[in-house]
Amino acid sequence: MTVMAERPAKAAGAKDPRELVDPKVFDKLVGYVMEHESVTRPYAEGVIGQTLVFLKAVVDNPHVRLAMDETVDPGWHAFILHSAEYTEFCDRLAGKYLHHVPPPPGAAMDDDAVARTLPALRATGYRVQEEFWVNRSPCCPPNPCIAG
Repeated sequence: MTVMAERPAKAAGAKDPRELVDPKVFDKLVGYVMEHESVTRPYAEGVIGQTLVFLKAVVDNPHVRLAMDETVDPGWHAFILHSAEYTEFCDRLAGKYLHHVPPPPGAAMDDDAVARTLPALRATGYRVQEEFWVNRSPCCPPNPCIAG
């Protein structure tokens, strides 16, 4: 696992994904990832930030399959475990709950979904930390995020 020493510089014109949740929620999720993944605070902030960008991209592209990278997936898991905060986020951003469907053993996202992911993330207008999306080992099946 890569550990980042510093918070990356903000891309010109890109919004900070922290804006998608209350600062207390962001900090709570970062703390959870730090503790459960044994990573530094800057790295955990990146995981949570990129989780939020991914979820925004999913909402913006409801009929397009996107690939969640296994590096970021622990952030989604942390958010789901904070169910009240996650439910509020989903309701506010998507108007419905966004389900995470884990992959069956040995399953992976198809190459087209992986190829679509970075452009969809960038199109959100939020800062994309590409180092979190280069693993190319997506964790999720063909429809990893479904609205319920």
